[in-house]
Amino acid sequence: MKNLFQPVAPSANSFLPEDYIQKKNDTRANLLTLTLFAIVMGAVVGAFFVTNQRWERLRARQEMVNDAYVQEAKRIEQLKTLEMQRASMMEKAQITAALLEKVPRWALLAELTYRMPDEMWLDGLTLKSKRIDPVVVPSAVPAPKVKSLTDKAKGKTPEPEKPKIQPPQFEYTLTITGAAEKNTDIANYLTQLKNSPALDRVELQFIRDARQADKDVRRFEVTAVLRGGVEPATLAASVIELKDKLLARRSGEGEAGATTTANAGTGE
Repeated sequence: MKNLFQPVAPSANSFLPEDYIQKKNDTRANLLTLTLFAIVMGAVVGAFFVTNQRWERLRARQEMVNDAYVQEAKRIEQLKTLEMQRASMMEKAQITAALLEKVPRWALLAELTYRMPDEMWLDGLTLKSKRIDPVVVPSAVPAPKVKSLTDKAKGKTPEPEKPKIQPPQFEYTLTITGAAEKNTDIANYLTQLKNSPALDRVELQFIRDARQADKDVRRFEVTAVLRGGVEPATLAASVIELKDKLLARRSGEGEAGATTTANAGTGE
């Protein structure tokens, strides 16, 4: 392959002067050198622009990712704030619910009176409350917070966690005292109370012979625990059903009494 930079030697038959030939060779070499230099510089400048455009696109993408990260961080902080507010509201709601009555008084009195036989009467109702301390599970106790290297570098001391306020829990015990003429009435009343949706753990404490209004009666005492979490609709449906049964029973007894009176009047 012929070297382009190699000077052309004058031939033996050439009449051109050697200085002219040397000058022409130098000019050709300079042109070739400048051309190659221009090509190399063009490639370098082109590579620089291409690389610069790639870096610009990468910076723009990085800024977009950073903006998205900042926005998501703000949303996470808002979500954490909402979760803390929700937890605080739930604690307040639990405390408020613990202080409210488990069973409304109207439903309790209706359950006690509508389920009572006609030949029975009540002398007293006593409702006592007892606070129940929550049981602390050892595995549920949070572990102590360990200091991180970042906190040590910044000289920060982790703040101790505030103790969580546990909602109070109460157990309401109802004591019923009364009297009846027959033991069967007391047994039926005890069975009816056990079927009540408002009462739990219904127990007969005692039955004693007594004298009241010149009659031999059987005095009794029943204890029960009020149920928690009973829906008002369930209590209302139970009271309505008991009321309808009581009205139907008294209506049937009235009709039977009227029929007996009519038969007695006719002599049949």
